Amino acid sequence: MKVYFILVILFFLPGDLLSQVTITIGTQETVVYPLTLNKQSLAEQLLQLKGLFSSKSIIGMGEATHGSREFFEIKSGVFQWLVEECNYRVFGIEATYAGCCYVNNFVKSGEGNVDSVMIHLDFWTWQTEEVRDLILWIKEYNAQAEHLEKISFYGFDMQNFYSPVQYLNDYVKKYYSEHYETIKSISFPILGKTELKIYQLLQNKKNRFEDTLRQTYQMLADWVFFNKNQIETKQSKSQFQDLQICIENLEQAVKNLSVNNMSQYRDSCMAYNILRIQKLGNKKMFIWAHNGHINFAHPDNNLGNGLYMGEHLKKNMGEAYYAIGFVFNQGSFQAIQGPKSIGGAIVTYIFARKKLYKGLQECHVPVNNRNTFTNALSVTKYPVYFTDVSHSENSVFSTILKTYDVGSIFMNYQRCSASINAKKQFDGLIFVEKTNRARPIYIK
Repeated sequence: MKVYFILVILFFLPGDLLSQVTITIGTQETVVYPLTLNKQSLAEQLLQLKGLFSSKSIIGMGEATHGSREFFEIKSGVFQWLVEECNYRVFGIEATYAGCCYVNNFVKSGEGNVDSVMIHLDFWTWQTEEVRDLILWIKEYNAQAEHLEKISFYGFDMQNFYSPVQYLNDYVKKYYSEHYETIKSISFPILGKTELKIYQLLQNKKNRFEDTLRQTYQMLADWVFFNKNQIETKQSKSQFQDLQICIENLEQAVKNLSVNNMSQYRDSCMAYNILRIQKLGNKKMFIWAHNGHINFAHPDNNLGNGLYMGEHLKKNMGEAYYAIGFVFNQGSFQAIQGPKSIGGAIVTYIFARKKLYKGLQECHVPVNNRNTFTNALSVTKYPVYFTDVSHSENSVFSTILKTYDVGSIFMNYQRCSASINAKKQFDGLIFVEKTNRARPIYIK
């Protein structure tokens, strides 16, 4: 009776909600797949793309801001569908590996609670109801006896000194208490200071705090590798791998202080970490990050080489890596509110540095006529849709145009547009007409 009822509902739904449609973008007809935010409807709509997504080893989904509810809900829904329909078993997010080890332990064994593990995700960007709901869904999925292959939750970023050191300390305290005072003493130069204090010390090269960080890393690495056999015997090889990758992340964070291009080095490290994680179990992987990381090319053909995480993944994996970018036409999101203008930033920096940024706020952007790309995509009756730009011949997708692109800091809507060459940078694209702010949670 239940199945019959669902079939009746599906029969009376508008046909274009369950099938691809052809619309005009620019001057050319283009195949798109309308999407909805309802989980059940989204799952039905994605079935048309099962052949495409099943053939990939890693799917990356970006975001045009770090704080839009629609981006987060779509990504969460797509990941859940990939788990249930395409056998994806690894989730990765733009956060540190060590921080996500706490989440991974929670979703697999119930260690801790959702608030106590989310605090380790490092960035305010992921402290939202949407991410929390996804973590709880993963835990619930893993708890079901019929799901023999559990979902793993990993981080692949490497900017944080605290997380790997803290995780190693917590691990030693729990399993090797006889070594804890030694590890605690080694870690004190980092864990004994606030993160703000560390970055203040690093700003003044005379403090030579980089040397302290390198020495701390080396001593912790020596302990982990000296105890390799004992860890693998007492716990498991996978536990040693966790500690090993945490130590590698710490090394990456330390090296990042002295490279010429920190952004480029960070992306190369993130790509390396993703490939390493994916090969741990040789399982299909979903990655969640900003558009600026998951894309694989600079929009200008004459610029950029080795700049982006997605570029490294594409070179290593070819068609097995599929990158989906997000764009939007207008709406709200959360970000750190900066000065409204460059001049205002200079004046504020000189006279009131402590008030330079206003903290995490809800920000708004209107339809911007300068955003030639999203202007072209918005002239349809579909508020949300996916299109496979890699197989599209539409010239809009292969032309350098403008679209909204917001990172952690937002100044004003005139200054947050960036160039996009969709077909050159992404395999697929999701357009959202209007966004809302992701729902923040406040964990003490």
